[in-house]
Amino acid sequence: MTATMADIRPAVTFASADDITNRLGTGVLDGPDRDRAARISNEERRRQFIAGRALVRHRLTAAAGHDTQPEDWRFAIGPYGKPRVAPGLPQINFSVSHANGMIAIATSSTIEVGIDLEPITGTRNTDPVTDQLSLLEQAWLQQQAETDRWVSFLQLWTAKEAVSKLIGIGCDVDFATIEIDVAAGVARCHDPLTAKHSQMYIYVETVEAGDASYCLSAAGLRPAAPGLVYSTELLMPPSMITPAFL
Repeated sequence: MTATMADIRPAVTFASADDITNRLGTGVLDGPDRDRAARISNEERRRQFIAGRALVRHRLTAAAGHDTQPEDWRFAIGPYGKPRVAPGLPQINFSVSHANGMIAIATSSTIEVGIDLEPITGTRNTDPVTDQLSLLEQAWLQQQAETDRWVSFLQLWTAKEAVSKLIGIGCDVDFATIEIDVAAGVARCHDPLTAKHSQMYIYVETVEAGDASYCLSAAGLRPAAPGLVYSTELLMPPSMITPAFL
């Protein structure tokens, strides 16, 4: 049996906080959402959280086939602080990243997902710090043209961030233990939740928003289903990224 594209790929949405608020509003947020927002002292971070939580609720509803309304979702916190859908609701996995007013969200009903978004602020002519890169990653980085090396480093770094979000431990993971094989489209790391070495699929793309560019990376952990055949080409082709609310 071969897995279909819908079985193994996360759905990814990339949009601005202002666009989300203008199109969707914030009426679907519940009391805990608003309480958490009120505790965020930085106005810009608070605005992005509110927009991100509104978009998460709508994307979860879409992933659940519209059987659960956006305002009905409730959330719990995993053992390392990763937000999850609360028990008793359709178990849709999701991950959120914010950067400079833009928000990226990945959802999947079948696989664990992680996502990271970073602005590309320019090309640096000096080599990035590589102390948390494996020998394979350093070799790949050195193969890139000097003018492309900073963006290539961001690809590695955002992929590592996406993997850390997938396994739910965020900044607590040592990035040196996560190895990104860009050419193969896979990541390998030690998962402290299962005490096993895991192989994940990663996808990295440069996305445009107005006059700015961003590096977006998503990671997916294949489900433990015997007989399924996975292809990295099916994880997240460029057509998967929806720039608005399609």
